[in-house]
Formats: sequence, C-alpha cells, structure tokens
Amino acid sequence: MIEIRTSTYDEMLAQADELFSLFSEHWDEVALNKQVMVLKPDLQRYEAMGANGNLLVLGAWDGDELVGYSVNFVMQHLHYKDLRICSNDLLFVAQAHRKGRVGLRLIRATEEHARAAGAELMLWHGKPNTALVELMPALDYGVQDIIFSKQLSKGV
Repeated sequence: MIEIRTSTYDEMLAQADELFSLFSEHWDEVALNKQVMVLKPDLQRYEAMGANGNLLVLGAWDGDELVGYSVNFVMQHLHYKDLRICSNDLLFVAQAHRKGRVGLRLIRATEEHARAAGAELMLWHGKPNTALVELMPALDYGVQDIIFSKQLSKGV
C-alpha cells in the first residue's frame, strides 16, 4: 500500500538518489524545451523556502521507496496581498506506480495540507493532453491562466 505523507526538505534530500531519479523521469516525460530547460534544481532556494515555511512537500512512499511527490509553494499572492495561495510546482508519480489512485491521493492530500496552512486558493499547472489536465475539471477546478512559451536563446 502506498502511503502519502508530508515530508521536509531534509527528508527529501536524504532520499536524493531516488528523488533525482524521479526528477529525471519527470523531466524526460514532460519538459518541452529540453535544450534550455536543463534539469538542475536550485536546492538552496527550495531549502530557503522550506526554512521560511513556504514549502509544502508530500511524498508517495511504497515502503521505503519514494515513488511520487507533490511540491508546492504556500504564500501570500503577490497581486492580492490578502490572499494566501498554494501553487503546485511539481506533481509526479513514477510510471510503474500509476495504476490505481496514487496521483489523485497526492492531489487530495495536497489540498488538505494547503488548507491547513491557510491557503484559500489552490493552483495547479499541467501540460496539454495529460491525465492531470483531464482530471482537474472533475475535481471542480477551472482554468485560471494559460501559459505560453517560446525559446529566445541558445540556438534559436
């Protein structure tokens, strides 16, 4: 049975080999502009956000093995100072563990913990044609923004 639980920055870093393996699988599957979006997490900034109480991390664990994660930023919105938001940065479940409802459980647990942290609005971003984009309307989420990208450097 896969367990969903909150994690700290330090706990996740202690699982660095598994974590970076998952990051690589995640990046390989969804990164669109790989030539400029080179996987290199800014661990110091994540650590600082954790120290400031602005990082919400949940892990999906199959025994001692990390098989998925939900990494989120919880903070006051820059445009709406009185609005506390939880913005998802990363959501991923390893391909081998996608049978069942692990992803849905991560989403629901993220919502619960975001609410407990005082967030009034939950934000998720998703790539077109993915299970997440198909699932969100069924969970009562609506489109907030659409993000467009264009490579401007490095060989264009």
